[in-house]
Amino acid sequence: MSVDEKSSLAATTPWSTSLDAPSRAHRRRVVLLVYHRDGVEMTPLHVGQRIVVGRESPADVVIRDVSLSRRHACFTLDADGVAVEDLGSLNGTCVGGQRVARCALKAGDEVALGAITVSVHILDGAGAPLLGLEGHDSFRDALGVELARARFFQREAAMLVVRPLHAGHGQLRHFCSRIRGLVRSVDRVALYGGDTLEILLLESGSEQALRIARAIVAGPQGEPALGCGVAIFPAAATSVETLLEASHDAARRTRVDERIQTAPPEGPSVWVPPLEPVAGDVDEDQFLTRSPRMREIVEVAKRLARANIPVLLSGETGVGKEVLSRLIHDVGPRRNHPLICVNCGAIPSQLVESTLFGHERGAFTGALQQHKGVFEAADHGTVLLDEIGELPAAAQAALLRVLESRRITRVGATKEIEIDVRVLAATHRDLDAMCATGSFRLDLLFRLNAATLEIPPLRERREDIAPLAARFLRLACKENGCGVRTLSSDARTILEAHSWPGNIRELKNAIERAIAIGEGDEVTIQDLPVRVRGSTSSPATREAAADDDESTSSRGGPQGQAAQPGREPQSGAHPPRSEAPRGVGLKERMKQIESELILDALSASGENQTEAARLLDVPLRTLQYKIRELELRRGGYRSV
Repeated sequence: MSVDEKSSLAATTPWSTSLDAPSRAHRRRVVLLVYHRDGVEMTPLHVGQRIVVGRESPADVVIRDVSLSRRHACFTLDADGVAVEDLGSLNGTCVGGQRVARCALKAGDEVALGAITVSVHILDGAGAPLLGLEGHDSFRDALGVELARARFFQREAAMLVVRPLHAGHGQLRHFCSRIRGLVRSVDRVALYGGDTLEILLLESGSEQALRIARAIVAGPQGEPALGCGVAIFPAAATSVETLLEASHDAARRTRVDERIQTAPPEGPSVWVPPLEPVAGDVDEDQFLTRSPRMREIVEVAKRLARANIPVLLSGETGVGKEVLSRLIHDVGPRRNHPLICVNCGAIPSQLVESTLFGHERGAFTGALQQHKGVFEAADHGTVLLDEIGELPAAAQAALLRVLESRRITRVGATKEIEIDVRVLAATHRDLDAMCATGSFRLDLLFRLNAATLEIPPLRERREDIAPLAARFLRLACKENGCGVRTLSSDARTILEAHSWPGNIRELKNAIERAIAIGEGDEVTIQDLPVRVRGSTSSPATREAAADDDESTSSRGGPQGQAAQPGREPQSGAHPPRSEAPRGVGLKERMKQIESELILDALSASGENQTEAARLLDVPLRTLQYKIRELELRRGGYRSV
């Protein structure tokens, strides 16, 4: 019997035959699946046990959602089956769309607790595939670790995004068990909103990814039609944000007649014009900015566009180096010719010269025909060499000769070809430091940085966050086929306060996720990723919680108790720091300074230790050692 048949049998088997017989009790168990914005919680139910779901302890299942009361509802299991009882909640407990005080449930029933959904399931040994679903934020953190490992061992990885082809046609929780059963236990599966799954296939190339994608979209009769977007690391993307973006973009392109879409390799690709500007905002030739500092950079870029010298664009990943490159091309004399981008870090080292300069037929194994390289294809136009710091040493020498002679030689040929190409280069690395260590040629750097533009990170131009968020919001609404939405004032405040370690690309991904899981006409704080919300509590959130407590107390419900004065703040809230007392020794003072620097970095990175280590410019192991040495604990990292 297949997994699907077993799951179907478990969902329809009467309680009397499922739980009463001792011979079956050890093989079957009743569980609650709690679906919320950040993932799925699975809780077993035992006979005679009460499971309370709520927003705070002492609830047994704690979901940090303002739509829940502190103790919202209770689930019990006895010989007659499962029952749910409302505990005097503010937003109520609903079964089948009707608000109930107490109700008996059968297998497969769904209960709405505010904005949270709880479903009842009977599982046997085949129920294991339901395990392993996680939230998008923990998935994203794990993705960074797995990509770093794949990069170190030079392995591939595949990212799949699965979503229904028709909006509103079923929730993924109805068929996530089947999808989870198609992948290995080491692969990671996350819930991205109510109708989208993210899947990371470790050490998997395009062949294996497409095989699993075909199995996913070939669902049983009666299941909503699914589409699957596929992106391969490092061919299609080389970072967490770009891999997420590429896979979600591929999923959005799926149709009924083409249920699987693959993200194109990050090789030569012609630029696509960016989205139109937001009305009322300053837009310098499609480069959206309000920042005075960025406007100065844009003005310099427009002047450089008239020249023919190489330009080096420097800045963190995701700050907009590619968009600024397009601006230079579009306002210059080469705008009617191609602008071709190639990511130097995404090309296998043995194929770099072939990709850049082309090859002749038979030049190497697999060269079945003559091939034009990037420089030849972009003749009279512009080439953007993204991530130039990743270029191998041999390719650096070949590139230097091309820049000096303006001639290329295809791999396997002896004849030189004259070219007329303007070169732009982009990097997030410190090329001067790489030259000092010998990993980058100093003479090549001198050729590339005839003019250098250093783009500041988004956290240093916060006035750009609101207009960029508005642009991405409109684009996400259009692509997802939903009505026009706006940002609530509290959500805008949170966005402008976040440090954005992934810069504009991270902001775009955060807005897309908010649209995917949000409800109503506004994007609220609860729609934003956990790493963006951090430990910040908005006035609206505190007011909603206060109303909840007051309303419940007035009804005399089980949780109707007055708040205790002097109650400790929730973990994760950072109390104000106090000044060091007089007479503190140098050693203790240095510990305090180290602690505060680490706390600031952890707060700015949403308590992501990997990103905090990058902000502090220390190895991750050093940061973890300091956290233990200084006795900083998780959930606020305040001193014990």
